[in-house]
Amino acid sequence: MTTDQSLSKLFSIRGWHKNSGIREGTARAYKKRFLENTLEMETRIKILTACGFKIAREMQWEEKVYPSDVKGQLVEKLKEMKVFWSYDQDKKSRITDETLIESTLMHLDSDEILHLFKLYPVPVIKKIWRDKMLRQEPQYHGLNRLYALWLFSIKDPDRYINDFVRARNKELQCKD
Repeated sequence: MTTDQSLSKLFSIRGWHKNSGIREGTARAYKKRFLENTLEMETRIKILTACGFKIAREMQWEEKVYPSDVKGQLVEKLKEMKVFWSYDQDKKSRITDETLIESTLMHLDSDEILHLFKLYPVPVIKKIWRDKMLRQEPQYHGLNRLYALWLFSIKDPDRYINDFVRARNKELQCKD
């Protein structure tokens, strides 16, 4: 729950301030200031802490990200790792989205991989992962298991991978 949701829930309980060390008059003033949206964040946190709430996760802020900047950073990291060594200098600036996603999944670290999700929707990344990396099973088995579980929330990655490989092998078999 957010801070505001927690306070709304707390203030909806009659006698919420009892056993918290907050006096009744102060409790009324806090509730009034909350409803008027003038209660400071520090005070909100102190009230919740006094009433037995725990912070599950600290507030996290992210600055606005521009897709072209993220894409440029990923391409630069891949160039540094010499992933595009065989490309013409002119073509390096025109790397397709599919190539960028595939190369990032294969060569870069978790932080950079998470940047992909700022650029592309999950189904696009998953499709490229299935088409490019999962087809190369067992070469990328460790990565495939990791990505299935971590990025795509597949509950049983081994079964998913085995089913994919089995279906792929059936496609490739000669039909009499």
